[in-house]
Amino acid sequence: MKSRFGVVTACVVLLTSVAFPVDRSGLIIEKAKRAFGDPLNAEHHVFPLNDTYVVWLILDNEGNLFEVVVGPKSYYKTEFPGAKTPSRPEFLSEAEYEDTLRRISGLKHIGALKKRHGTAIWSALGAFSTDCFEEAFVDRIVGDAPADLQDGVQSVGRFDLYFFEDIAGSPKQVRTEPNSMVCLGNAWYYLPPEDVKRIHLGKWQTLHVAGPNLYVNGCTRTTTLYDADGFTIEEPANEMIVVDEPYTVQELVGQVHLGESPLEGVNVEVRRQGSKKVLRTKTTGAGAFRFPGVPEGRYKFKVTKDGFKSLSGTILVNRHAGKGSLSFELPVGT
Repeated sequence: MKSRFGVVTACVVLLTSVAFPVDRSGLIIEKAKRAFGDPLNAEHHVFPLNDTYVVWLILDNEGNLFEVVVGPKSYYKTEFPGAKTPSRPEFLSEAEYEDTLRRISGLKHIGALKKRHGTAIWSALGAFSTDCFEEAFVDRIVGDAPADLQDGVQSVGRFDLYFFEDIAGSPKQVRTEPNSMVCLGNAWYYLPPEDVKRIHLGKWQTLHVAGPNLYVNGCTRTTTLYDADGFTIEEPANEMIVVDEPYTVQELVGQVHLGESPLEGVNVEVRRQGSKKVLRTKTTGAGAFRFPGVPEGRYKFKVTKDGFKSLSGTILVNRHAGKGSLSFELPVGT
């Protein structure tokens, strides 16, 4: 039997310019060969930097370069199982780091340095500091212990370079020190300092960001979050179950339940096709909800409750439909 449901998991969307992806990776790969030599792993876009370090190009499904990872072979045991663990930590000098950035900028322009790294910050993955460029941010791992925090010359063990890209999402939190960042989903992204004032927490919007940063801990929701349709995003964001076939009813009345048990305090939201206004209500102790007096038409709906998966689909309100009310099963989140 064909299922009535589908599942969606994304709550942050990377924006692309065309409906059908076009692979643009060929030009980037050819530039990388000229900059670094033949790939060590063509499928994974891994290139040699020197005898012990490698450059990892991360491309999106259109072949656009959005991240570059640089580190010693000994750190990537899955990719290089034969790499020997060194007796002493491996580092790039500042001159080697800057030369690597110059070569990466030949693949995709990173722009001029806007803000040089300061004191390193300790994280679970090591001490790191950040360089801010016009078109990218660079997180530099400069030590493996809290004692490695330093203000002066920093030797770079490995680094992640993130190019700016347009991402749509609902911001949870913003921070301005030591760098301007915004939390989307459960990840922190860098953004230009001048863009901080343009952010509306909880409102779905398109942001020009770089990341996500791998070294900063998760963030806290400070307001209700809304998706691209203006509907509530549950916390934590779980899978969204999409009902493929529309419901047809005389009126927007129904119940939300988990098995045989009614669910209280569930957000039930509807928006009529062609309208930007979202109607909202919460279920009673009996799990019941009602939108009285809504006109006939096609409505998009979403049902959410923190800790549960969300439910989304379409309802057709037709006064000539058969009698009956809506019944929504809301599974526990995972």
